[in-house]
Amino acid sequence: MLDQDVRGFIFPNSIIDELLPELSHSELKCYLCVLRKTKGWNKEEDAISVSQFMKVTGLSNKAVISACESLVEREILERRSGDRNTGIYSIKTYKTTTSEKSSLVKNFPATSEKSSQVTSEKSSHTINNIKNNIQNTNKKNTKKSVLDLLADFGITGQLADDFMIHRKACKAPITETALKGFQREADKAGIPLAEAITISIERNWRGFKSEWDWRGGGVIHRQPQKMTFTEKNAQPWNREEDWEGVF
Repeated sequence: MLDQDVRGFIFPNSIIDELLPELSHSELKCYLCVLRKTKGWNKEEDAISVSQFMKVTGLSNKAVISACESLVEREILERRSGDRNTGIYSIKTYKTTTSEKSSLVKNFPATSEKSSQVTSEKSSHTINNIKNNIQNTNKKNTKKSVLDLLADFGITGQLADDFMIHRKACKAPITETALKGFQREADKAGIPLAEAITISIERNWRGFKSEWDWRGGGVIHRQPQKMTFTEKNAQPWNREEDWEGVF
């Protein structure tokens, strides 16, 4: 079903309903700019410079570049290199057809040229793919990577790589909660977090506890056991102070 007339070309309902909520303000502006310069002039593609995007959308240079990169990555736009670093853009969502091939196509004349022809039937499959790509990209952007998480705690470089390998071998995920636990115990032990993590790797410990014998051979420190009456009485000495703690 075709119902949205935008300057002489048509939007299917599915595009408006499913794609629009997923796009940012800048992405939508750049998308509409490409749509106007291609389908709006009955063309499959058009060379559009960053400065042209900026003029049409009112966005900054950085915003245009970021939005276009995102749209290309999500397979909403296609781009290839043109002359003088100009990108040649086309819309992946829409495909023009002739009126003879599809009864769902309806022509809407522009001011002086024929408008592009769009069918919701041909775009529905592409829309689903685009939506999946957008959702997957959003997950990647919103969820911190393990390296970013480690970097927040000051663990970077080779130590970060070694720690990731070590935790994987221990079948223990690297989470913010786990790192906070390492930090808490490192603070109790009076050592930097990086040192606590290094010790856990060297001694093949799944975690780190301040009361463990982390200075020595890696054996968990245990409090000395009190002697029984029989053990105490068997000693060569038998002073009053030696009886303290006997149970």
